[in-house]
Amino acid sequence: MNKNYLLQYIRIEYKRMLASFGHMLLSIMIMAIIIGIGMTGAFYVMSHLTDYEKVTVAMVLPSSEEAGTLKALSSLIQMQESVSDIADFTYLSMDEASKGIRDGSVQAAIILGDTFINDIMTGINTPAIVLLPEDTKLNTQVFHEEVRDGISLIRTGESGIYAVTDAWIHGYSMVISRSDMENLLTDLFTRNALDRNSVIADTSVSAFGEDTIMQYYIASGFAVILLFAGLLFGNLYAGNDLVVRKKIRVNGIGVVLSGFVRILVMTTFLLFISIIMICMIMIYSGVTGAVTDFYFEIALIPGLLILSFSLAGFFHFIYSLSDIEAQNAMILILMAIFMAFSSGCIFPMAFLPDVFQKIGGIMPMRLWRTGVSLILFSYPDIKVILSLLGTGLLFAAGGVVCQNRKMHT
Repeated sequence: MNKNYLLQYIRIEYKRMLASFGHMLLSIMIMAIIIGIGMTGAFYVMSHLTDYEKVTVAMVLPSSEEAGTLKALSSLIQMQESVSDIADFTYLSMDEASKGIRDGSVQAAIILGDTFINDIMTGINTPAIVLLPEDTKLNTQVFHEEVRDGISLIRTGESGIYAVTDAWIHGYSMVISRSDMENLLTDLFTRNALDRNSVIADTSVSAFGEDTIMQYYIASGFAVILLFAGLLFGNLYAGNDLVVRKKIRVNGIGVVLSGFVRILVMTTFLLFISIIMICMIMIYSGVTGAVTDFYFEIALIPGLLILSFSLAGFFHFIYSLSDIEAQNAMILILMAIFMAFSSGCIFPMAFLPDVFQKIGGIMPMRLWRTGVSLILFSYPDIKVILSLLGTGLLFAAGGVVCQNRKMHT
C-alpha cells in the first residue's frame, strides 16, 4: 500500500466531511436548539416535581397548665426542616379544628390530652389523636408519612427503654442504675430525633445519581446532540460509496482501513462539536451562574476523544447496515429517539416502567450519558473508559463485517 495514497485518501474524506458540515450547519444549530429547549423543559418539570403546597396542621392543646409546655414543644418540632418544608402549624380549639377538617381549610389536626405530659412522665402511653380527611391530597399524604416516621422513631426509643426495664425486673446485673440507663436512652433518642435531618442528608438517594438536576440534563442534552450529530456523516456512506470502496481496495485500502479512516474523521468532528458545546455551556454558566465551577481544561480532551470514538464506531455500524443512505439515516433517527427515552435522558430511569428500565440498562446511550456526566463534572473511572472503548470497538467491528458482506454481494 502506498503511504501517500493513504494520506491523500484521508484528506479526501476530511474534505467531503467539511463540505457536508458546511451545508448542514444551519440544520445542526436548529437541532441543537430544539434539543436544548426539550431538555430545559424536562429540567423544569423535574425540578418542580416535588413542589407542593404546605399542609395546615391544627394543634389542639389542653386548657391546663401543660398548654404552654406543649406549645413550646410543638414549636420545636415545627422548626425541624423536614417538618417546616411540608407543614404550617396553627393553634385551634377542638371545634375549630373539626370544622377546618370538614371544610378543607385544615388538612390535619393533632389533639393532645389534658394530662399528656404528666402521663408521659409517669409511664402512661397516652396517645395523641391525629385527624385526617377521608380524601387526602399529595401534600397531606406526605405529612401523613412524616407522622408515621415520627411514630416509628418513638417506638424505637420506647423499645430500648422497655428492654432495660425488663432486664432490671428479671434481675440482670447492670453497670449503672435503671433510672440512669433510662435517662441515657431518652437523651440518645432525643438527640437522634432532633438531629435526624443530618442523618437523612447523609443517606440521601436521588434518581439523578451523584449529579444535580442541572448537571443531569446538561449531560443528557450533550449526549443526545452528539447522537443526532451522526446525521452529518451520511455523506461518507453515499450511494456511490460501494463503487469507491472497490476502487480504493485495489490500492491496498481495504474494508478495515477505510472503516478506520471514516471513524477517525467522525471522531474528529464529534470532538470539535463537543468542544463547541462546552464553550456554550461556559458562556451560559457565566451569564446565569446556573452551573458553578465549570470550565474547559485540557484534561477533558482524552475523555471527550474516547467518547467521540465510541459514538463514531456506532455510526459506522449503523451506516454500514444498508446500501441506502436514507434508510440508514432513518434507522439512526429512530434509534436515537428510542434510546433517549429508554435510557433516562428525558426522565431518569427510576421514573420509567420496569420494561424500559431493563431495555435502557443495556442501551449504549446510558453509557454515553454517564460518560459525559463524569467527563464534564467529575473524573471518569477506568471502568467507564474501558466500556466506552469496548463499545466503540464492538460497533466498529460490526461495521467492518457489514461492509465486508456488501463488498462480496
